[in-house]
Amino acid sequence: MNEADAKKQIENMKRFIEQEAKEKAEEILDQTNQELEAWKNEFKHNKRTYWKNYYLAEKKRREVAGKIAESKLKYSEDERVMKERQNIMNKLKQQAKEKLASALTSKASQYKTLLEDLIVEGLLKIMEAKVTVRATKKDQSVVKGLLKSAQKRFTDEMKKACSAHKTNFQMDTIVEMDSTPLKDSCIGGVWVMSAAYTGRPDAIIVRNSLDARLDSCIEHLTPTIRALMFPEDEKRAKEIADSRAAALAAMDEH
Repeated sequence: MNEADAKKQIENMKRFIEQEAKEKAEEILDQTNQELEAWKNEFKHNKRTYWKNYYLAEKKRREVAGKIAESKLKYSEDERVMKERQNIMNKLKQQAKEKLASALTSKASQYKTLLEDLIVEGLLKIMEAKVTVRATKKDQSVVKGLLKSAQKRFTDEMKKACSAHKTNFQMDTIVEMDSTPLKDSCIGGVWVMSAAYTGRPDAIIVRNSLDARLDSCIEHLTPTIRALMFPEDEKRAKEIADSRAAALAAMDEH
């Protein structure tokens, strides 16, 4: 091979190597561009997904916060209304006490009969051999004068009841006045207590004070009183329950 042929062969080899290198470089560049484009697309998709999720989460958070705030506001208003209702009921109860106390003065003879009835009722409930009766300071002398007649009525009632069942009543009941009066705030009436347990935590006591009887009547009639005075209460009660349920559900979601 002469020198000219050798140079020509070398040139051919150089061109071949350069072409191979160029093609390889183009291939690498194309692959890089494809990978870059794929990464860009993935980045854009991830970014869109991120902001979409962020927006949905933020929207949900604000909705929940709004529900909680609305429920708290409504609950606060409901509480205010319920407190006003309770204040009215308390005033009504106080007015009833005042009228009852006033009636005791104007209807003294009827009150005296009532006191005896309350003592007899207590004796029938306790059924003890020795009983003490507690009254207010202002009623002590009247009540003391009623003990014998109340005791006799109790005995007669028991004998009558036993006779109906063909048995004999054989208990001598002692009824005495208790030295401790009822509280000064008490309207009237009596407590009838088993003397054997007086002062003990397990004492048997029939609280027949007018305060206790009034409380019992008001408690029993409260639904009726509320229905008459606040006819919208039933509807409001349902709204309150729904509001509280919504608030709890919103808090759980949050």
